[in-house]
Amino acid sequence: MVDPTEYDKDIPCVQEHLHKFQRAFGKVRATHRGRPVGEIRQALLKEFESEGLTVWSEVTVDAAHRIAQEQVDEA
Repeated sequence: MVDPTEYDKDIPCVQEHLHKFQRAFGKVRATHRGRPVGEIRQALLKEFESEGLTVWSEVTVDAAHRIAQEQVDEA
C-alpha cells in the first residue's frame, strides 16, 4: 500500500508539469488554431521539448486535434 504522504510530496512536481504543459499548449494554440493537425503536432512537440516535457504521443495528437478544430476567431 502506498503512503498518502508520498502523494503530497509529489503534488508540486505534478503542478509544475501541468503548468509547463498548459504554457506550451497555449503558445501553440495562439499561433496554430485551425491549422492542419500534423503541423500543430510538430509545433506542440517543439514547445514540449522547449519546456523539458515528455508527453505521450496520444496526448499530443489529441491536443493537436483540439487546436485544429478551433476557429481562428474563437477566444
